[in-house]
Amino acid sequence: MTAGADDKKREAARRLRLLFGRFADSSLGSPLEGDEVLLRIDEDLSFLYDRAFRRGPSHEGARGAGLGPSVLRPSTWLASVEELFPPEARVVMEEDAAARHGLAALLEDPAALASVTPSPAILALLVRLRGQIPEASLPAARRLIEEAVRDLSRALAKELAPSLTGPSGPRGRTNLRVLANLDARRTVRENLRHYDRARGVLGVERLVFRRRLARQTRHRLIVLLDQSGSMVDSVVQAAILAAIFASVPSLDLRLVVFDTHVVDMTEIAGDPVEVLFSLQLGGGTLLSRAVGYAASLVAEPRRTLVVLISDFREGGALGALVTRVKDLLDAGVTVLGLVALGDKGAGGFDRRVTGALATLGMPIAAMTPRELAAWVGRHVRGGEA
Repeated sequence: MTAGADDKKREAARRLRLLFGRFADSSLGSPLEGDEVLLRIDEDLSFLYDRAFRRGPSHEGARGAGLGPSVLRPSTWLASVEELFPPEARVVMEEDAAARHGLAALLEDPAALASVTPSPAILALLVRLRGQIPEASLPAARRLIEEAVRDLSRALAKELAPSLTGPSGPRGRTNLRVLANLDARRTVRENLRHYDRARGVLGVERLVFRRRLARQTRHRLIVLLDQSGSMVDSVVQAAILAAIFASVPSLDLRLVVFDTHVVDMTEIAGDPVEVLFSLQLGGGTLLSRAVGYAASLVAEPRRTLVVLISDFREGGALGALVTRVKDLLDAGVTVLGLVALGDKGAGGFDRRVTGALATLGMPIAAMTPRELAAWVGRHVRGGEA
């Protein structure tokens, strides 16, 4: 047998082993042994699916028959699933976990929720399953979401500040000697030699003034956010990033979420927790309707940026979407399509739709928040994308 055939046989054995669980080791020869990543994947699957088959000898042929309980805890399992599985798989597994066991108790018990350490995985899960959280657990769930959002926002805002604001401008002196330009710190520092210790008085021989930054023209940034269930990771990142964009003086943010309907959330964009609690995840997608609404918000096309975050699974006519995007581009609006916003990369998206839009000259990409902030910053400061 050739090396290629051996590799294919090993791969098939591993797939079957992940499908049927540890019970298949005796028949397949323990094909996962020595592969730490696959063993962790198997442990995650065991935590979720083996419990259904621990009821006695009649289930011996099922996955995981006769095994003891998993040593994983729900919060540990969530973190592992976040790391090891693609977005589409995480959606299914987390919903199964909430519906079957383990995480259902987590959602129903306010004390259990209060003990969970905030993390991006927990945040995404609570946002996705928000509608299943019992009324009694909602305050604890909201506190957990607020904590996770606060931690992520703090780290993200610090990281993104240089990308969005750019250099602070020339720090040289200026002859425009007005109070608004006074550099108090440098004035004190440069006159310290005139400090009278006996009297405790600083003699100011010369005032130092800083050069003021030119007034910036505001750009309108329209974020169109697809709230379908498969986009939950991007939705969380976008809600937090939108709050940061809303705080930038040179940006006039408009936050719009959509499925088959369009909802303008600009008024609450500065509060990502409120945005996340206001979302209605799931449903269909009408990209053309969202782009049409964006067009109604355009006042100065060449100072308008539209960022469309979606899996691009258009439920309407592709021709209508193409026409509306082309109209924006022809008018001078800068349009960007994102199939994912976050560190995990792109999940599933409709390549037929993205291909048609890319042909028009609309960039389509997957970006981290930092990359998107840098893209926005370059445009706002007049640079090239």
